[in-house]
Amino acid sequence: MRAGRLRHRIYLQSKSVTRDAFGSEVITYVTETPRPIFAGIEPITVREYFGSQQPKGEVTHKVVIRYFKGVQLDWRVLWGTRQFNIVSIINVDERNKEMVLLCREWIS
Repeated sequence: MRAGRLRHRIYLQSKSVTRDAFGSEVITYVTETPRPIFAGIEPITVREYFGSQQPKGEVTHKVVIRYFKGVQLDWRVLWGTRQFNIVSIINVDERNKEMVLLCREWIS
């Protein structure tokens, strides 16, 4: 992996669901990385269709990081003020050296 393409600093956050006093779910995110990790972020657009042409998912960005054990699909990537929900995780060549996170940007 060429370190030069990992020029962005991001945080990985896991989803935590709790209940408030009224029993409603409260979703918060917990930062899993003690300090920012370096990543390469590339904008892309991939739409997947099946059956009746209904959109199954949309990927807006590809995030490349060094291997990080335990990343899950309900995690998100935090890059400055931007948030990306992870759609797919690829362990490149299954070598535990590099990961590609296909993400959908969350826009408030």
